[in-house]
Amino acid sequence: MNGYKLYTKEPNTITRGGRVYTKVFHIETNNDFKDRLVRVYLPSTYDFNNPNRRFKTIYMLDGKNLFDDYTSFVGEWGIDESVESFINDGEEGYIVIGIDAPNTDIDRSLEMTPLELKRKKKYGFKGQGYAHLLGRFIFDILKKDIDQTFYTKADRESTGVGGSSMGGLMSFYLGLTYPDKIKYCLNFSPAFFLFNWTSFKNFLDKHISLDLPKQYFYIGGNGFEKEFVESTLRTYNYFMNHGFSHNDSKLLYDSSKEHNEEAWRIYFPIALKNIDN
Repeated sequence: MNGYKLYTKEPNTITRGGRVYTKVFHIETNNDFKDRLVRVYLPSTYDFNNPNRRFKTIYMLDGKNLFDDYTSFVGEWGIDESVESFINDGEEGYIVIGIDAPNTDIDRSLEMTPLELKRKKKYGFKGQGYAHLLGRFIFDILKKDIDQTFYTKADRESTGVGGSSMGGLMSFYLGLTYPDKIKYCLNFSPAFFLFNWTSFKNFLDKHISLDLPKQYFYIGGNGFEKEFVESTLRTYNYFMNHGFSHNDSKLLYDSSKEHNEEAWRIYFPIALKNIDN
């Protein structure tokens, strides 16, 4: 299994039939947390004896929060439940790859921040991010390893990325910088608001192209999540003003939802059904 081990910790909340495999990778990053656990969810329809049946893949940030309540202190996304629900409805399953974040908020934030963008001092973050290093790990190392180990559909049309908050920003950034490898980006509550719009727009101007992946933006409107609304709307409108259709750039707003896994758990399957077609 190329170093991947079956996740057998008990108790756990992994859906029966699906399986999670884990492997530790060394990431060349600018923080101290260079050894990182990667979690791979194989759907119940995955058959090790049938290499002809291959699956689409989704690469997601904050792996601890995706599949198991016991590894997340804030609740899980229920990704495994969503995938199995698709299968029960007669649709294909997905292989979902979750990449654990660094152990501190500041390191997580800087690792998911594009190099070109500076953070607002108002939020206490200093220095520049190094998202390019995480992107390089995902597509130069991790994806190749996943495709060699598991029965994946390795082409662009079968590959998506996703995340929330800083992970939503990182998902969006990956779409701008690896458009030849990604079909769609699921950007939940993306942390665009941390940046000055002028500098952010300049960054977008350097990368905008109709060849970019499809973009799905989700935002709530309650509590801290209100901070994310204006910048996300601006970014969505930027895409629409640059020739993207409603099929290629979608926005969902739920004014009742806060900034948490409970909301993202609800809207993940909705987002995936709307963008992966």
